[in-house]
Amino acid sequence: MYILATDTSTDYASVALLEKNRILFELNESGKHAHNKRLFDMISELVGQCGISIRDIDLFAIGAGPGSFTGLRVGVSAIKGIAIGLNKKIIPVSSIDAVALNAFSDFPDEKEINVILEGRQKDFFHAKYTPEGKDVKKISEIIVRPYEDYSYINGVTVGNVPVELIGSEYYSGGYNPKAGCIGRLAYSRKDEGGYDYNFEPEYYKEFKIR
Repeated sequence: MYILATDTSTDYASVALLEKNRILFELNESGKHAHNKRLFDMISELVGQCGISIRDIDLFAIGAGPGSFTGLRVGVSAIKGIAIGLNKKIIPVSSIDAVALNAFSDFPDEKEINVILEGRQKDFFHAKYTPEGKDVKKISEIIVRPYEDYSYINGVTVGNVPVELIGSEYYSGGYNPKAGCIGRLAYSRKDEGGYDYNFEPEYYKEFKIR
């Protein structure tokens, strides 16, 4: 089973190709225009590097947020379009779940980890997780907190909020959702994949023009 996974919920465009839950190749690019100018090229490069055709993909997985409104719209629309055109299965995966999976691989002895992702309006998304086999389990709802609320978060915390804004010794920054983790979660949840292309990104906030 080949899985093509993408995430565009942050300033990073991340694309990965997996065979079952094994990552064959992953590309990550950052920049304001990485999503709308490079995403399709990255997908083409990825399948070319692995010597397969886009038609060989069995399941498309997309990071569904929370995150950037524009990035999510671009990524979800692009993957929906490819999957519909090829009549392939698709599965949305929470981007914050992907960060949690990555975090537990880095902190294997932890039983609970907080994940915080930049909200772009002087706030962040927060949820707490526990490991569950090769998957992760959310043990709190995703909520939006202002930067100053970091003091209410206890324990090991990871995310992409700038380190200087989170004054906790237990915080590790630089964690963006990676397509490889999206793909691994998609494989664990593959029975949830199907031909329902009507899902929407998980914004969790109202769009504001800045």
